[in-house]
Amino acid sequence: MDAVEERRAGRERSVAPVIRRPRRGDGLELARAAFLAGERVEMAAIAAQLDISQATIYRWFGSRERLLEQVIDAIAREFIAATRAETRGEGDERVLDFVRRFMEVTVTLEPVRAFVAREPQLALRLLLGEAGVVRRTLREALADVIAESRPAEQARALDDELDVLVEVGVALEWATFAIGDRPQIDHAIHIMRVMLAAHGGTTDERKRA
Repeated sequence: MDAVEERRAGRERSVAPVIRRPRRGDGLELARAAFLAGERVEMAAIAAQLDISQATIYRWFGSRERLLEQVIDAIAREFIAATRAETRGEGDERVLDFVRRFMEVTVTLEPVRAFVAREPQLALRLLLGEAGVVRRTLREALADVIAESRPAEQARALDDELDVLVEVGVALEWATFAIGDRPQIDHAIHIMRVMLAAHGGTTDERKRA
């Protein structure tokens, strides 16, 4: 090794490793990993993994409930995007195909099933809460699909019914599961079909309803 190489090697050995301070996103990723593993998400455990105080975790997220809400919302957005890419049909049949596909894939997601079974009251509050982030995300996704599937005037006819449509879907998927019953996906689709037909649906859909 010549003198130049020796100096270069010496400099490389002397460089200290860069240790990044934990960030809010790190806490969210750890919470997501625990949730997807079917584990109970605990603020204290996340703080310990990041070697920070619990006060910092609470400053980042406010509460365990708000942290869980963000985790579930992020997962919901991923499934919404995947479902929209696979949705087929035209008009209201496209809307119903989107809803059915989304319900069928999410109801089989074991981490969500474990969460609803373990903490049903909290889970339903996060999924159904009127001012909740998850409900708003579902409402926006449904509104987007309806806007893509209906003429503008017919889409606007459903503006006041979007929350009811979301409530029907979530309740018949997860509230039924929480009490030990089988999720009623077909029943939810039937109710939504009737509601769509009553608010500007096509003649064929009205006959089916």
